[in-house]
Amino acid sequence: MNDFVPPAVLARAFEPADATWLHPAQRWRDLAEASRSVADVLVIGAGVTGAGAALDAVARGLSVVLVEAGDIATGTSSRSGKTFHGGLRYLEQLNFKLVAHAIEERDLMVKVLCPHIARPESFLYPLTRAWWERPYVGAGVLLYDLFGLKGGAVPRQRHFGRAALKRHVPSIDAQRVVGGVQFHDALMDDARHTLAVVRTAAGRGARVITRAPMVEFIKDGERVAGVVVQDTLTGERHRLAARAVISATGIWADDIQQRAGANSFRVQPAKGVHILLRPEALQSDTGILARATDSVIIARRWYGYWLVGTTDTPWHGDKSQPVAEAADVDYLLDNLNAYLERKVGRADVLGTFAGLRPLLKSVGATDSTSALLRDHAVIDGPPGLTTVVGGKYTTYRRMAADAVDAAVKPLGVGTPSSTASLPLVGAGDWAAVRDSAGDLARHFGMGIGDAGRLLQRHGDRVRDLRALARARPALRATLPGASHYLVAELVHAVVAEGAHTLTDVMTRRTHLSIELADGGLALAPFVAGCIAPYLGWSSDDIRRQLAAYRELIAVERAALGPGAAVPSAASPAAAPVPLAAAL
Repeated sequence: MNDFVPPAVLARAFEPADATWLHPAQRWRDLAEASRSVADVLVIGAGVTGAGAALDAVARGLSVVLVEAGDIATGTSSRSGKTFHGGLRYLEQLNFKLVAHAIEERDLMVKVLCPHIARPESFLYPLTRAWWERPYVGAGVLLYDLFGLKGGAVPRQRHFGRAALKRHVPSIDAQRVVGGVQFHDALMDDARHTLAVVRTAAGRGARVITRAPMVEFIKDGERVAGVVVQDTLTGERHRLAARAVISATGIWADDIQQRAGANSFRVQPAKGVHILLRPEALQSDTGILARATDSVIIARRWYGYWLVGTTDTPWHGDKSQPVAEAADVDYLLDNLNAYLERKVGRADVLGTFAGLRPLLKSVGATDSTSALLRDHAVIDGPPGLTTVVGGKYTTYRRMAADAVDAAVKPLGVGTPSSTASLPLVGAGDWAAVRDSAGDLARHFGMGIGDAGRLLQRHGDRVRDLRALARARPALRATLPGASHYLVAELVHAVVAEGAHTLTDVMTRRTHLSIELADGGLALAPFVAGCIAPYLGWSSDDIRRQLAAYRELIAVERAALGPGAAVPSAASPAAAPVPLAAAL
């Protein structure tokens, strides 16, 4: 399918716009400009680490191009545990440096970089052994708290006995659990956070080109001097020259380095599966982190739902499409139910997703991915190419800064990273809007809780949604069957957030694919109808988009068994809002 639209056709839909807006006309312009110039730094991969590297480099005053084979955060960065955390379990591995760095980054997110996206959330560690576990766990959590004293972004630990714990977590099995220790980390939306990093980079001048996989490297002798990408919307190839290239390609990092002519490391993909439970599945006012069969099980309150994860197993299948399997779902439910009086079953599961962590593996290392370190590495070679791989989502900013330091050192650039004090898109005027949920609820006719979630998704950029709805009143409506989203958000996803497909909107700009019991299939025709005019889709294009989305949901929900609802994608939940005239 060819859904490329020349910029002139869409100019009226995308103006007026600011420099952070990502859309087809911007993509076409950035691709043309990058093809006729030489960038200081070209970054391959628009996951959170690549996005962070692009932002770090452009904030140093360098010219930057960010290329991505698919959509922003299409891989691991939209399939994480959706928590900024220090990694309490890494204290047992004595990896104090990683924990200290991660806690510092967590606190930066909450207080400075993206306070609209990141918010403190409590977790309860249930104690099952009365005499020794409380001092042991308490000491670990105390150290965790001490690492966070400087930031002061989250509350400190609390201890509960059996009776108090039961009051806070009615679902807990008080016959097995004798008490608990409560600590805090920060919940977030990974896909929207990565998007905010990319848009912030674009606002500072980075050129952002999605749906343009790298097909080969440009070489100047032995030195990497840029890349050739193929525009998947037109089929054309483009040469993008650069003085330095950074590969932030995650699970593909070793493959990319080999294509450049070097072979100095290997990546072991580790599959992590999460399930999303109905809000009523657990009765608790706190999240739960507990020991599992081979690691930990975490249930966190996530935007009104319960997100439970994770597995940690080697993955040897198709790296572009990791999937949850029935055994993964059973593992998560069984390990969670070990601590619950009221058991959780498959009927409580709304959706699943699987991601792949890029773990560095040395020769002779164990096959157990849970035993591999989560530290990151920056690897030079061949000349002109710097690879950053491994690490944790929470420490992406440090990973990015290290990668840029290494990449620009041969260029004689000595400007240090400045991203620790650079608020992301949506955070600049957060203080002015964070208490405006009541006003938003009245303006859009939605519940105050839903308006609060709207603020968490967009921060101070709710003003852009207001502007869209003011210009086109039909966009003020909430989605049928999903009243926590606005129709304006669908259009905004295309004109400002770089979405090019129905899947982009359903899985990453929103999370309808996992929040709705049918995977959002009944609502998909409505969504496609709303965004089609802005992407120039014909009726045949819409049918192809719906078919592709239906296929994705069938694969993603296979682990839930034959009982999972998969209604016909040809039957819309409601007629699409007539937006064609808006162009």
